[in-house]
Amino acid sequence: MFRRLSVLALVIIALHIAAVLTLGISWTGSLVGNLLQIVSCGLAVTASIVASRRATGLSRRFWRLFACGLAIWGVANLGWMYYEIVLRMEPPTGSVVRFLFGTQSIFFALAVFLNQDKDSSTLDLESALDFVQIAIVFFFIFLGFYYIPSYHLDTHSAYVREIWVEVGENTALVLLALAQGIRARSSQMRKLYQGFAMYLLAYAVCAGVADYLQTKNATPTGTWCDLGWTVPLLGAAMWAANWQPSPAVPGPQRVRQKRFGEMLLDNSTLALAPLIVLLQVAQLGTEWRALRFTLLGLSIVCYAARLGVTQYRQSRAEDTLERHNRAMDSAANGIAIVDAKGQHSYANAAFAQMMGHDTAESILRRPWRDIYAPQDVARVEEDIRESLRKSGKWQGPVNIHRQDGSTLPVEMAITSLPDGGVVCVSRDMTAKRDAENARAQAEAKYRMLVEQVAAVSYIAELGMHGEWLYVSPQVETMFGFSAEEWLTDSRAWTKHVHPEDHNVVEAAEQASQRGERFQAEYRIVRKDGRVIWVSDTAVVVEGSGAHPLMEGIIVDITERKQLETQLQQSRRMEAIGRLAGGIAHDFNNLLTIIKGYTELALQRPRISPELQADVERIEDASERASTLVRQLLAFSRRQVLQPKLLDLNSIVLGLDKLLRRLMDEEIRMSTIPGKDTGTIKADPGQMEQVIMNLVVNARDAMPKGGRLTVETANVDLDAAYASEHATVKAGRYVMLAVSDTGTGMSPETVAHIFEPFYTTKESGRGTGLGLSTVYGIVKQSGGYIWVYSELGRGSSFKVYLPRVEQAPEALPAIKPASGKQTGSETILLVEDQPQVRELARMALSEKGYTVLVASSPEDAEDARSKHGAEIHLLLTDLILPGISGRELAKRLTALHPKMCVLYMSGYTFNIMAQGATEGGMLEDGMAFLQKPFTPSGLTEKVREVLDRSVATSRS
Repeated sequence: MFRRLSVLALVIIALHIAAVLTLGISWTGSLVGNLLQIVSCGLAVTASIVASRRATGLSRRFWRLFACGLAIWGVANLGWMYYEIVLRMEPPTGSVVRFLFGTQSIFFALAVFLNQDKDSSTLDLESALDFVQIAIVFFFIFLGFYYIPSYHLDTHSAYVREIWVEVGENTALVLLALAQGIRARSSQMRKLYQGFAMYLLAYAVCAGVADYLQTKNATPTGTWCDLGWTVPLLGAAMWAANWQPSPAVPGPQRVRQKRFGEMLLDNSTLALAPLIVLLQVAQLGTEWRALRFTLLGLSIVCYAARLGVTQYRQSRAEDTLERHNRAMDSAANGIAIVDAKGQHSYANAAFAQMMGHDTAESILRRPWRDIYAPQDVARVEEDIRESLRKSGKWQGPVNIHRQDGSTLPVEMAITSLPDGGVVCVSRDMTAKRDAENARAQAEAKYRMLVEQVAAVSYIAELGMHGEWLYVSPQVETMFGFSAEEWLTDSRAWTKHVHPEDHNVVEAAEQASQRGERFQAEYRIVRKDGRVIWVSDTAVVVEGSGAHPLMEGIIVDITERKQLETQLQQSRRMEAIGRLAGGIAHDFNNLLTIIKGYTELALQRPRISPELQADVERIEDASERASTLVRQLLAFSRRQVLQPKLLDLNSIVLGLDKLLRRLMDEEIRMSTIPGKDTGTIKADPGQMEQVIMNLVVNARDAMPKGGRLTVETANVDLDAAYASEHATVKAGRYVMLAVSDTGTGMSPETVAHIFEPFYTTKESGRGTGLGLSTVYGIVKQSGGYIWVYSELGRGSSFKVYLPRVEQAPEALPAIKPASGKQTGSETILLVEDQPQVRELARMALSEKGYTVLVASSPEDAEDARSKHGAEIHLLLTDLILPGISGRELAKRLTALHPKMCVLYMSGYTFNIMAQGATEGGMLEDGMAFLQKPFTPSGLTEKVREVLDRSVATSRS
């Protein structure tokens, strides 16, 4: 801009010269000359306004006032051009045009007298009052030195007097500007006033020379004299365009303090304006009385208001200073001020206490080197001085050595002051350092806890694809990935989540975005491919703003899930067992009727061969149905067991030859009995069934051959094993293991293999009750069965039976059934099912027994009392309306101590409910007949009980 303005200024000067040489003092020359002066003034005003926009604070007000003064001169010159070109005359002595030419000095005077104590760009009340005072002074100067005397002078003399007034004003302004430049408290204002003085001097010289030439030879515009105004205006434009505000210096700039003489001069200046006005008023005639006293009063009011505003501002400043002093005196931080001479000019009580002094007064007027310990100063002095030189500030930790030898950690902030001193603020860091140490210890303990607990701790961004910011080292133990590996690819962490569980994680993420707690249980695929269950719990961190974070922990719950699965399977098996037992109860009653009447039908004489064949098929079907029901009872643990103290090895070895005959040639069977295997208490027949079923099941799992192993061993199941297997109690056991290398089973299949009628075999091979029977027998015997299987790698079934301390019993030899089934004894038959009751009565009556029939306990007691004679046997069902068969037997045997008791039932839950057995195991000496039975089986069991009673009484 400055370069283009320089070119434009040269063009304007060239046009001036050309107009003088070609047009002279003609009408056209006068017009061109005035227009060039107005253009020069416009350039100066524009440049000044642009400079005011670049400026800040006091310099902005200066350029605005300077622009106003130049603009007033341009307006006055337009009026002069009107008089000179249109009216072909100079403006008269009292015209407004001549007054406006003098008015520009008012704005220049305002710029000179700007209050440098206030670096503000806005016009305050004090500046407005100064403006009014200066305007009144210049008005009286114009009125008293030019306007009134001009009425008594000729035109030439009045013009000369006007010139001398302008020269005097300009000279006074130049001197005042130079004085303000010398007194300026900042370098920027100093340069500004010096430039202003140079402009005023140039304008005064050029305008004075041009005016002097005009007094010698009065000529209109269009001469070389016109350059006397154009050149200063172009110079003002160049100065304003080239002016730049001083660059900001880091830290406070050192400001020159006012001397006493300067302060006296400032206060005298306030009273100078009213005195000047008073002197002018005294010289005016009586015809100006109203005007002079009005302006004098206004000047005095402005002076009084100016003093009042100044005093009010000083009072406010003193109040503020007093409050600041009190605030600093009561501050917890130590505050001290060191002046430019290096002495303490202020110190509060906190600073004195930090430095080990009793009072703050003991520090005042003492050099700072006498207060601080030399070792503290040597350590940071150079660093502080360099930082103050560059930025005016320094801050850092320092250890202060006090007079008593103790050391105090403080954080000190030092700031430069405009007068060359510094203010020092010190904060005691003892509590903060203790808190930091405590926090560091807490963080160390927390980190140790986080890194040692059996869980993964993490911090991650919210969302399915949020980045993980932290993960504890346990991630490597749990997931197989190192912390670095996991964090590197953390945005894609969901790829490690099992595909079937993605919806679970998404639902938890949506809940957390609503501000709820993140809670999910899902499966993770480890680095080695193994799948584990985890529980992920996290909360959204409050106050994390636009980027909320989640803090959470991940716990491996694989074992818990396994236990839950085991418990659910156990409950499901229990429910199925109850259902199976209930079905078996009703079926046994029906099968008793079917089997009984089938046997009676076959015993009838003259039965045709065709009918006999049909009845035999019914008998065969009922027998198979009976076997099925027995298997259901075995699974439901509702069958009657006859436990013995057994050596499991003897049973396994006894079945070895039989089992090997069942194997194909491609199957290699091995029997490995354990050494010194302990004794178990179980039904030997049921144990044989367990072994047979497991071995046959293993054989069927190896269609292409393989290796089958049967082994026994003593084992001790500890609490750790019991915690991993929901239904197991810790203790001493004898283990029976049947393992194969067959096809194996999936986890889904393993979860159902013990359920009735569940089978993986093709249709026609097995009923699906083999493993169910094994499960029921083992459970009813107080043991546990566990299976481990993998597809393609075979299966291993392990049966754990409680070990007892007694020695095993010798198993009794099997006695052939006695052919005698007749008798003449009296039997009391109690059965609530009419068909079963009638069948039993018929079978016993045909064998010669006297049968008393009852359908309920009440009927039984009535029949006993009516009969009167001895009753040899009570044959009762265990479940009866009202009281149980067990309770009925207790009542009747109390009346007939020699009476035998034979219980019958198709469902042993009734026995257990009445306490006759424990786990479906018969008490010693207790007679029981399992439904379904045949008439021959019934009469044979009745005869056996009666004969055993006779043998016992004889012995």
